[in-house]
Amino acid sequence: MPRLISHSRARAGAVVAALSLGLVGGLAATPASANSSGWWTSQHGRAEGFYNALTGRVYANDIKKDGYSAITQVRTARNGYFVVDVRDKVANNGGSWKTPTLYAGVRFKMRVCVYKTGHKPTQCGSWHEFDK
Repeated sequence: MPRLISHSRARAGAVVAALSLGLVGGLAATPASANSSGWWTSQHGRAEGFYNALTGRVYANDIKKDGYSAITQVRTARNGYFVVDVRDKVANNGGSWKTPTLYAGVRFKMRVCVYKTGHKPTQCGSWHEFDK
């Protein structure tokens, strides 16, 4: 049977390259963390939020000094029941967090908005679902 690559070093390099591409392709199809929500933003990128499965924290971060505050809202995905709201009122890139009780086997959804005190959240990003 003829060999496509006759030189042993070139053949070894081709094998390593093929394995590397397979690994990178597999990682690209996998979320950053199977149990974290990923970072999400409000419309116009004024606020951001995240659920970290390692710490159990839900974060809100006010990005812009524009008179608005950030809010990350978490609800049950199935019925929309309240789980937690995390507010960050200072645009210092420090963020705020809470550690709600999230049960395994329950699907959750979260969105990030901005708001002014005494008003409803506005400029919300879309709802994103995640598991604990």
